[in-house]
Amino acid sequence: MQVARLSDGTAVWLDPMRDVKSLALGIFVAAGSADEAHHERGATHFLEHLLFKRTRRRSGAAIARITDRLGGDCDAYTTKECVAFHARVPAARAAEAVDLLLDLTAAPAFTAADVDVERAVILEEIAEAHDVPDDLLHDTFVRALWPRHDLGAPIFGTKESVSALARNTLADRFRAIFRPERTLIVAAGALDPDRLVGLLERGRSRRAHAQLAPLPRSAPRAARCAVAIPRADLGQTHLLVGSAARLSWGDPRVPAAWIAAEILGGGVSSRLWRDVREARGLAYHVGAHVSLHRAAGLALITAATQPKNLERLVRTTGRVLGRLLRDGVSRAELARAKNQFVAEAALSQESTASRRETAARAWLSRGRPYEMEEYLADVAKVTADGVAAAAALLWGDAGRMGLGVSGPLPDAKAAKAEHFARALADDFAGEVAA
Repeated sequence: MQVARLSDGTAVWLDPMRDVKSLALGIFVAAGSADEAHHERGATHFLEHLLFKRTRRRSGAAIARITDRLGGDCDAYTTKECVAFHARVPAARAAEAVDLLLDLTAAPAFTAADVDVERAVILEEIAEAHDVPDDLLHDTFVRALWPRHDLGAPIFGTKESVSALARNTLADRFRAIFRPERTLIVAAGALDPDRLVGLLERGRSRRAHAQLAPLPRSAPRAARCAVAIPRADLGQTHLLVGSAARLSWGDPRVPAAWIAAEILGGGVSSRLWRDVREARGLAYHVGAHVSLHRAAGLALITAATQPKNLERLVRTTGRVLGRLLRDGVSRAELARAKNQFVAEAALSQESTASRRETAARAWLSRGRPYEMEEYLADVAKVTADGVAAAAALLWGDAGRMGLGVSGPLPDAKAAKAEHFARALADDFAGEVAA
């Protein structure tokens, strides 16, 4: 990875690749929904939409035409920690792609009419997400887990907050976060580093800038939560088991946590997959993963089953978790998980887009490149004892483990999520104590 800095202070990371004919570009701004003020809820995601409406040089139609002409893809996304504008194009179109991304992120040129049109689009997006049971369950659960912290707020905002956002508020949000000192430009693929830096230097305005205060990093205080979203129209009931992980970006125990999640529910040899699906036929898919943020993290297990099997699924999940905490992991499990990480890392190296996104994550979490060799060395150093300790950090407190269900609930007696939360905790505790 080659690291440079433009004259306006923007960081540039370049990852030249041989034997590819494409280029993946990205402009990443270190600000997302988790650092929005209360009156700005959903503003960062709103900007993601609005910046495609028009720029100072292009109309929305012109942006659409050049996007199609470039081939490949050009899009954007917002997370709790960043907003990103990215493209993947044939290498011969690099100059046009650079020009487009820089133009999109140069200044807020959208009008009040643009805001009204895109507001309607975003409200439809929120409605669409609410129709997806696991999406709604996740957002509702996270809000209940972190009720008083910005990490608990939905990335899209709410219908009420989006409806209240005015053009001036959105323009102010743009000017506050689209700053050189919060921006990384990544390019991975077929590129000439000197030529690309020259294109970027000419395209970025040389604005003076003041050093901004660091983004908030206060750890959220988690609440024990049990969430039920009745949906009689669904054929399955969706289950989410989650807890606030006592880990965040950059923690040296993170590789062990990744491996713990892989062994628990990351593949077809994982414990949840073998017990929940293969032995009992309770779900088509079941998985576990760790989601890390700047100030905290989440350890999540997800599955879906027929309503009549929900209690068996919950209790089975509790027992599998309890055995992991009681027994730790075997050498064979640890070796399989490490092999999986090594294979995934090797495959990711062949993708320009994957290398771009990996670089962005390293910038956000570490502030420096996290080269593949260092990553593999960190994975190799993980021990079985380290995985057991990480599992305890992720799922070791049954009293604080939360649960959410969405869909048809099996009967009136079990209609409250608290019933299933107790069943989960009881079976978990029983295995740990056995």
